Amino acid sequence: MPGRALVIGGGLAGLTAAGRLRDAGRDVVVVDKGRRPGGRANTREHDMHRFDHGAQFFTVRDPRVTPLLHDWLHTGLVAPWEGRLVRIEGDTINPAKPAPRYVGVPGMIDLSLALAATLNVRTGIRIEQLNRSEDGWWATDSEGLVRGPFAEVVVAVPAPQAAPLLTDAPGLQAVVASVDMAPCWAAMLVFERPAPLDFDGAFVSDGPISWIAKNASKPRRPRAEAWVLHATPDWTRRHWETDRTHIPALLVQEMEGRWGPMPGLDFGRAHRWGYALATGAPTGALYDPELRLGICGDWCAGGRVEGAIVSGIEVSDFFGC
Repeated sequence: MPGRALVIGGGLAGLTAAGRLRDAGRDVVVVDKGRRPGGRANTREHDMHRFDHGAQFFTVRDPRVTPLLHDWLHTGLVAPWEGRLVRIEGDTINPAKPAPRYVGVPGMIDLSLALAATLNVRTGIRIEQLNRSEDGWWATDSEGLVRGPFAEVVVAVPAPQAAPLLTDAPGLQAVVASVDMAPCWAAMLVFERPAPLDFDGAFVSDGPISWIAKNASKPRRPRAEAWVLHATPDWTRRHWETDRTHIPALLVQEMEGRWGPMPGLDFGRAHRWGYALATGAPTGALYDPELRLGICGDWCAGGRVEGAIVSGIEVSDFFGC
């Protein structure tokens, strides 16, 4: 029987699940610890500069996502990214595998914000405890406020954040606690002049940088010489405690070690993603029908944007949506 539902986490997985639960007649509340929803499908603004510092683009292979893509293209929420993408290993540079790639416009965050705009989303709330009683689920936040009861709960946060919430669902908790997630330092750079790089995005298979992209090559972005770099998990762990103000210069040094001298920096910032890549994760989503408790997230489906959406679809299917 439809009733109140709580979705913990306002990334694309949580927003997708919440929208489908609402469409199926639930009274849905989404809570997220951030100042706005989006998770890693996000955009950082600094004065005139904008950077997609988390998820960089998405592809669509799953037929369940295709109708959504068509709607988003039609309404202008997303657009194709036709930049030159390559794969780099050592001194070898090859074109990346051809595939239609899409981005939110004018930033990756805008797709998340559009989905959230139709939902009851409350930000700045960190849920620290979930308890099941005879009348449903109760959620306690970091300020001690207890919310509930809820007939159904979807937990849509990274596995290390989800596991502590699942003490009343030990079977699910054991599965989620076994998932390892690797961190990632992201650097947001604006050079004084064009960087001497002849690609718009590169997957790098060796060295400390795993991904580099020219943000301005994406549609409807500012034309500044803005670049986003993602460091590998190993490099990130070695520099985990480094002052974030030093990270941009350190990663520019890594760029210069590979591609030669770079122009001076007009701007540099860094963001530390604690949970970027998952290993040992389940496929799709998790669900306990007796407890009416679901678990979803991009970490359940390969860490990709499409995976987050598919995970949200699958967990809502468990609830009969």
